[in-house]
Amino acid sequence: MRFRILGPLEVFDGTHWRGISAAKPRTLLATLLVQRDVPVPTGRLGAELWGEREPKAAANLIQQYVMRLRRELGDRQGRLLVTRPPGYQMVLADEDDMDAAAFARFGDSGRAALAAGDAERAAGLLAEALALWRGPALVDVPTGPMVEAEAARLTEQRLDVLQARVEADLACGRHAALVPELRQSVREHPLREGLWGQLMLALYRSGRQAEALDAYREVHRLLADELSIEPSAPLCDLQLRMLRGDPRLGLPATETEAEGQDQGRSEHGGEGEGDARARSKPRRLPRPASRPSVRATRAGQPSAAPRQLPAAVAGFAGRRAELRLLDKLPADASAGPGPAVCVIAGTAGAGKTSLALHWAHRAAPHFPDGQLYVNLHGFAPATGPMSPGEAIRGFLEALSVPPERIPDAPEARAALLRTETAGRRLLFVLDNAADAAQVRPLLPGSAGCAVVVTSRGQLAGLAVTDGAVLLSLDVLPREEARELLAARLGADRVAAEPEPVTELIDLCARLPLALAVTAARAVGRPGFALSAVVAELRDVRGRLEALDAGEGVSSVRTVFSWSYRRLDTATARMFRLLGLHPGRDVAAPAVAALAGLSVREAAAALTALARVHLIAEHRPGRYSFHDLLRAYATDLTAAEDTEAERTAALHRLLDHCLHSARAARRHLAPARGEVPLPPPVTGSVPHDPEGYEEAMAWFEAEHAVLLAVADAAGPAGFDGHAWQLPLAMADFLHLSGRWHDWVTTQRTAIVAARQQGDRAGTALCHCESGRAAIRMRRYEEAHRELLRALELQRGLGDLTAQADTLRTLAWSYEQQGDYRAALQRVEQVLELQRAVGNLAGQAGALNNIGWCHTHLGDHEKALARCREALRLHLDGGSPLGAAYTWETLGFIHHAMGQYAEAVDSYRQCRDGFRRFGNRYGEADALHHLGGSLRMTGDQEAARDAWHAALAILDELEHPDADVVRELLLTTVG
Repeated sequence: MRFRILGPLEVFDGTHWRGISAAKPRTLLATLLVQRDVPVPTGRLGAELWGEREPKAAANLIQQYVMRLRRELGDRQGRLLVTRPPGYQMVLADEDDMDAAAFARFGDSGRAALAAGDAERAAGLLAEALALWRGPALVDVPTGPMVEAEAARLTEQRLDVLQARVEADLACGRHAALVPELRQSVREHPLREGLWGQLMLALYRSGRQAEALDAYREVHRLLADELSIEPSAPLCDLQLRMLRGDPRLGLPATETEAEGQDQGRSEHGGEGEGDARARSKPRRLPRPASRPSVRATRAGQPSAAPRQLPAAVAGFAGRRAELRLLDKLPADASAGPGPAVCVIAGTAGAGKTSLALHWAHRAAPHFPDGQLYVNLHGFAPATGPMSPGEAIRGFLEALSVPPERIPDAPEARAALLRTETAGRRLLFVLDNAADAAQVRPLLPGSAGCAVVVTSRGQLAGLAVTDGAVLLSLDVLPREEARELLAARLGADRVAAEPEPVTELIDLCARLPLALAVTAARAVGRPGFALSAVVAELRDVRGRLEALDAGEGVSSVRTVFSWSYRRLDTATARMFRLLGLHPGRDVAAPAVAALAGLSVREAAAALTALARVHLIAEHRPGRYSFHDLLRAYATDLTAAEDTEAERTAALHRLLDHCLHSARAARRHLAPARGEVPLPPPVTGSVPHDPEGYEEAMAWFEAEHAVLLAVADAAGPAGFDGHAWQLPLAMADFLHLSGRWHDWVTTQRTAIVAARQQGDRAGTALCHCESGRAAIRMRRYEEAHRELLRALELQRGLGDLTAQADTLRTLAWSYEQQGDYRAALQRVEQVLELQRAVGNLAGQAGALNNIGWCHTHLGDHEKALARCREALRLHLDGGSPLGAAYTWETLGFIHHAMGQYAEAVDSYRQCRDGFRRFGNRYGEADALHHLGGSLRMTGDQEAARDAWHAALAILDELEHPDADVVRELLLTTVG
């Protein structure tokens, strides 16, 4: 799969180039392509797709767009468009799979050839780069901040490459042929003085001095009128040299331009024969001067530039995206006003030092004045962090500063370091930094130097005050983890056991240190199959012991401990308790319940843990850690917290999840009955969403955690939570289309309710299991489950529960088209609801009765029942129930040919769903409203309604969008 962004966004699928039709997926793909070196957080993707109008369900919509893109790209396994916390990332097999990367490569090679004096080769490479452009970059992508910035950057790069290619052509003597192109270029980019200078030079070398000076006067007027400034010094100098006839401005033409040069001589006077001979070959450009890589000592003898880098790690593999980011540092160091600084931050064992040293050795030729290295021991448990003054002394000595010149005061030492490094091209590697305060005094003060810092802390302060680039190092992608093992074990051994290797990678959580330790054990046992190594790692409790190579830096547990020991007491306790949380990620409210803290205290502790990369904020406000850190936390809590403390923490978490889910469910289905719950235990404060939309958003964020918590509750001895939580989630799983989860959770719930001996709960779970089976169209299974529920409920004498089960049974018949059987059940529901005095239940039953009657052809009776239902809903203050009833009334009026009444009903329905925040309900009402409007003859209003419905359905990525789109395509108006 290849991509083109230098023009419209296009994808090559092996046969032909094609675009991405839908705007939002196209924008998403463009954003991931332009940020392909790093994962793009979901929050930033939301800002890119919607700007300030980002919907609350943005994360869910982005997930749907990702799924749609994967289908379009044939990437159903997610190997190209990868889910990589805190968001998503495009992983291309080869850099040249995107035209922008090929453009950059040709451009860099061309400029390098130009700098080396090979103008002919440079011109060819740079022309090849420019030929990749098909129009303005990303021209068909609705621009957000990142796409807009990248398009602007690429446009600027194109102009730079264009100027470099013109410079190469000028050096080759093709000046006459360049004049028309340069005239067009200055018309398109009138404020780019470099192009004007090249036009002047091309004209001058073509013997057209007067036109060259006219071009100067034109740009002079333009800059004065547009910007009220004078031309730059180089342009002014070029004009003066032309006026003086500076012989250094002239270059001979190549044979290919003889005709153009002859014309120039005929118009402006010929050249001497000697000059023509001198111009028969293009002149090689001079190589740029380089600084000497030695420095004078006190005795006047040169001293070698420092070369302090430790040896690079053998068997280094992967980290291609991170290396590309680091490769930009030399250019940034030369271009910026100060040093280029990059902070490589990440969890213990992520390979920060390995990456830094691997790249530093690779980049050393760009820094001829030397490479300086120091281990700052930021997390060393025994010695503590090195002082900045001590580190500076080492640097100054390496730079041959006499000891007597090194001052005692830290500030004076830092000032001397800046003095000694000024004007030099040095690479600093500051390894294992504790914080920004330890690093800041070590930074040089002028351009030319680059600094790479590694730390378990984020060091965001360096980005704010020193312009540092922050590179967050996550665990390895699977492909790169496999490469690491192949580099250490041999490609043949890895290829011979693909399945054990895959499992080994997962068991090591793709953590480079764990993979390296495991590889070392396997190398030491060449006769063992890798499956035997995998078997040792499968035991979670013993896995950390298996990942111990016998010394501190080679023991995963020991390396983790260096970060853990620096935590304060409260934060350390929270880290331990996170080992009890069964979900893959967690937010501050749940952590607050787990630890018995306020949400504010929990958020502060989570931030502290993220700062030292013991956890990661993979999405805004949501935190996770990899399996090895989870195992470490679990071991710690088992060793340092009592069983009673662990049980109490888990109880608080389960109560938080259950009561929060119950509160959210009430907004999704306010008419549904509930099982009474005891109040949450002390320290467990539930979340209570406001309204339907916020409740759906909460479930979207938490549903994976809730599923894990429900699975863990029973084995932990909390059977009540194990069946009550699936019931609380059921309406969300239904509405969001997660029907397989709905079926699975209810089966687990039935077992837990039986085990607890709760007959009412068991009946409810059977009823919910029946509902899920209906949605899966397993009608026989649904009837069995519902009849079991009815049997239990009749034995308990629970009329309200029986009404709910009968209503579900009626829905099953309705889905099968048997409206007579459905009508019989909902009439029984109405009798039961009247018996218990439930007005909302009566209204719902009346609406269902009306729905059945109209499908059986008795529209008058249907109207009567639905009007009665509407009155009860309005009297009882149930706007959602009223909206559903207006929908049924609209359907009845339309069936009766009463289109004006249908239009009014559907508008009431639309407004009700809109007030309630039910986006799909609003779109469905608009869809049917359009049909009724068309029947009244108001084609324009019908199309407006369908367009409004389509906008919502496209945003929701709902399949009904295709139905509405077809209506718009086939309806004339």
